[in-house]
Amino acid sequence: MQKRIFHLIMIGALILSLCSCNRNSESGGAARVLALHGATLELEYAGEFSDGFAPVYKDGKWGYIDESGQLAVECVFDYAEPFSGGTAIVSIALELSESGWTPYYGLLGRNGEPLVPVEYEFIGEFKEGLALVKKEEEYGYIDQSGELAVPCVYDLAYGFSEGLALVGKEEMLGYIDKTGKTVVPHRYVYACDYSEGLALVSNNDKYGFIDAAGKVTIPLEYDYASSFSEGLAAVGKGEFPDLRVGYIDRDGNAVISLEYAAAQDFSNGVALVETGGGSCYIDKTGKVIARSEDYTTILEFSEGLAPVRKNGKWGFINTAGKQAIACKYEWVGEGGFSDGLALVKNNNKWGFIDKNGKVAVPFKYDALYEYTDGFSVALKDQKYGLIDKHGKVVAPFEYDFIGHIGGGLAFMKNDNKWGVLELPD
Repeated sequence: MQKRIFHLIMIGALILSLCSCNRNSESGGAARVLALHGATLELEYAGEFSDGFAPVYKDGKWGYIDESGQLAVECVFDYAEPFSGGTAIVSIALELSESGWTPYYGLLGRNGEPLVPVEYEFIGEFKEGLALVKKEEEYGYIDQSGELAVPCVYDLAYGFSEGLALVGKEEMLGYIDKTGKTVVPHRYVYACDYSEGLALVSNNDKYGFIDAAGKVTIPLEYDYASSFSEGLAAVGKGEFPDLRVGYIDRDGNAVISLEYAAAQDFSNGVALVETGGGSCYIDKTGKVIARSEDYTTILEFSEGLAPVRKNGKWGFINTAGKQAIACKYEWVGEGGFSDGLALVKNNNKWGFIDKNGKVAVPFKYDALYEYTDGFSVALKDQKYGLIDKHGKVVAPFEYDFIGHIGGGLAFMKNDNKWGVLELPD
């Protein structure tokens, strides 16, 4: 099961109201401070706003505040996630065992009212309209109204993908549809979610692929395989350290010969492979795009460009392996390009560049963060502010901290007092 990761930020006491943001020469359409009222005064932690609510922590329990800062859901839960798609997962530790308290999970609906009672041992994210649940050590699925759509009868289960879900009974795996009907019988010892119309399956330590009807379209003859991505799947034959990996298409045809020690999935038209003597990126014809021996570091491609480091400086190459932006920066954001911009550092200051290497946000910030919902948290002269994608200041540099942007709001701190910034449209 995918492990939940819930990032928290510490906030101190929230005051009844905070002074409005002053406009300055850099800003226009500045953010304004929202007053926080009543029961929200002594919060210790908070999560991001989404669907009009933010999870908050007080006196050892979780609840939710609304966009005005008022407590909308009392702090009675032992765990609470941000809202997503109109629902939020919450839990209460109901049973004490030798290993500690056992949490049980439920769902809140769009208005913060209980949608699913706190009675499940696990609730997953909604995928294709259904969420995986666990009760009495068996798995099933609920719909977005909270009703049980598929009974909890499976020993193992995963979320839906391409209309089917991987489920297990008595140590064998198969697939069901959204009504709970078995589409592929439980006959595999290993299987993956459907991807691009095919699912990776395995028996007797051999791997192959089946279609949505369960028909074997690529025989189980490989000693290694990964799911399809961008029309190709990595497959291998042999045993480590003699395993050799290449790529096949959806018809099972060998597109790139089995000559690599290891190979990752294709993304942005390229894949990282291990040659035995080093690593390199290749395109879908097998042509080498960039070799590790040519650069100190090569990061992942995003939006057709990959950050590379050479002679202590960073730049970007394109999917043809050509130098698109010269290696002249002191550092780059590990995420590379997103929405046409990349975070880079020059002369000990941070800014953003576009795909042509043109400066989009000047290098004048002591710290700068990747954009979230169109805004970047920036640090200047030991004060935090917010800028938009044009570099325009939307929250002046007068805060001790700004963080957790989401749902058009951001938490801020000044003089150990916390409030909420409402961001411009």
